[in-house]
Amino acid sequence: MRPQTRKKVTIISTVVAVIIVIALVSFYYWGPFSFYANGEKQLVLIVSEDSNSIISGQNITFRLGIFNNGPTSIFNVSDLWPTIGGEKDRLGVSPCSADVPYGFAVVPGNVSGSSILTAKPLNMWQPGVYMCPAIYPVSSYKIMGLSSNGYILSSSNSPIPITLTSTATFSGYWVASSSFNGSYHFVYFPAGQYTVIVADEWGAIAFLHFTVHFTVYAQ
Repeated sequence: MRPQTRKKVTIISTVVAVIIVIALVSFYYWGPFSFYANGEKQLVLIVSEDSNSIISGQNITFRLGIFNNGPTSIFNVSDLWPTIGGEKDRLGVSPCSADVPYGFAVVPGNVSGSSILTAKPLNMWQPGVYMCPAIYPVSSYKIMGLSSNGYILSSSNSPIPITLTSTATFSGYWVASSSFNGSYHFVYFPAGQYTVIVADEWGAIAFLHFTVHFTVYAQ
């Protein structure tokens, strides 16, 4: 009977842990939100979007982040990023986010699984030179227990506080205007289906989908 008792305790503990995670993240993420495990079993990639259908010209907002579903721990950096469009892609959440261990790409179409290998990410930020803060080589992340808060650890600098949650809002993307001068112009999302590929450096990957519609205005 003792092995059965241990099994029951394990199941109850797992259920309680899941309830705690939902309670702690629900204040930040829209429902429904989704959890995705990665190579670091203790970490969870969480994603959500405020809508799965917009009219061309409107904004869509999505949230993403990493949650430590266990005690305070140190997680070494990894490089298990997905291959998108034939290239291993280190995703980000802004033009200056090389020290953030998760990120996203937006691609046309309803993409999932192995189809990301041929997907073509859109330019969500205007291509160009950005004056980013100094970035030190990251060796690991210390993430607080049952939290998305922690520290970036580097051998060349003192611990840097970080909150592993991000919000992104877009109504379109940037396309090349000229191949001669490298200029770009902004366009609203045309009507169609789109996929947000979210991933972290420990191997978790998630997909959000949304549809863009045209609308006809009365004259």
